[in-house]
Amino acid sequence: MKYSTQQIFLHWLSAVIIIWATVSGFYVAMFQPSPETKQWVSFFNVSLTTVFIPFFIARIGYAFAHGKPEDTTLTARQEKMAHLGHLALYANICVVLITGVLMMDKNINVFNLFFIPHPLEDVQLLAFFKRVHVFSCLSLSLLVIGHVLAIVKHRLAGHNVLKRMLT
Repeated sequence: MKYSTQQIFLHWLSAVIIIWATVSGFYVAMFQPSPETKQWVSFFNVSLTTVFIPFFIARIGYAFAHGKPEDTTLTARQEKMAHLGHLALYANICVVLITGVLMMDKNINVFNLFFIPHPLEDVQLLAFFKRVHVFSCLSLSLLVIGHVLAIVKHRLAGHNVLKRMLT
């Protein structure tokens, strides 16, 4: 069994969007870019991640419907760790996407093509969801780093686990 073409596409689409949004989001939060750059990154990230939501839902659907290919190079413990790591990634991404929408204090502008009304008005709730969003983005970045390091570790041990996501 191998990953389906759809699973591979959705994996790499997720990787590119999540890494972009994380790196650019941390950049504007930690450094002092120009107001124009900060505004553009915010607009682009909100638009991009809003459009990403249905693709991520499809990715979860494919993951549960099709499973993953068996890897005879991994021990049962490593398989369990990989499974738990993927579940943690999926759950964390869900929290990031949901809180990203719920923290919005204005309508969500999607690439100037359409607007989604912001769902909440309560200032305290907005602040709560923003805090949860920030912490979930931090934890997501750690999970992504762990995911990449696990791939590198397996590769160095002679197990090319990444090849299943490349073919």
